[in-house]
Amino acid sequence: MKQVFHRLAFVLVLLALLAGICYMLWPHSFAALQPECDSITIIRTDTAEDYSLTTTKETYSADSSEFAQIMDILSRYTYHRSFRTLTKANNVGGNHAGFWLHVYLDHGNDRLAFTCGGTGEVLIDRVWRVGYWGDRPELSMMAELAAVLEKKENAK
Repeated sequence: MKQVFHRLAFVLVLLALLAGICYMLWPHSFAALQPECDSITIIRTDTAEDYSLTTTKETYSADSSEFAQIMDILSRYTYHRSFRTLTKANNVGGNHAGFWLHVYLDHGNDRLAFTCGGTGEVLIDRVWRVGYWGDRPELSMMAELAAVLEKKENAK
């Protein structure tokens, strides 16, 4: 009887551990943050060493080709919980990209925003992780979004 209890306890602990891992690592799509999005605003703030922060801002409506391109980019990247999410951290430490991206997904008066700086962390309502290993996925997403922003800026 004692051996059955130990096996049952072991299985329950193993299931709880597996459920915790799934809870932490379950991917969430950036495109699903605001599924009924009708406009996107991207603000890029360069982090110059001389503190002359250069800011570029563009808004894309749902009928623009850039909007579709941005939604495609966002649909290819995911974020998941981290220990900082659980502690309700609300600041991203550091910047590996050389610029900050603030992305605002709008649906009428409802606005959802996220901020990223290339550290592998993204600030939505609290800190979440982008990708599973290092900061490469976030840097790649930021580069793609910045390219769309630069294309619009160069067209002016």
